[in-house]
Amino acid sequence: MAAVFLVHWNEAEAKERAAALRKAGHRVDVHWSAEVTARIAEPYPDAVVISLDRLPSHGRAVAEWVWEAKKRQTIPILFSGGKPEKVADTRAKFPKAIFCSSDEVAGKLKGLRHHR
Repeated sequence: MAAVFLVHWNEAEAKERAAALRKAGHRVDVHWSAEVTARIAEPYPDAVVISLDRLPSHGRAVAEWVWEAKKRQTIPILFSGGKPEKVADTRAKFPKAIFCSSDEVAGKLKGLRHHR
């Protein structure tokens, strides 16, 4: 399955979501601290999953950082959850990203590795 970098701004919820993705067979690194900058090291993950359920502006900042470097622009970004108006703002800013509900993340990740 896929190597995933998961960003969610609540530690307990992040751990729950990571556990669900691991149960689906994915390898997951997780980041939840709004006080520490998220860093993705090489080898890069197959996808970055960013929750919009909490602190969506922080999630958008992580996505900007991921895609600002040319060598990271091939990493698919999946945004999950979020209030409709925050999702609309994010969709406008990141039209090439994948958007889904939190429950759909594992399924969306299934085929990504083969598409990079």
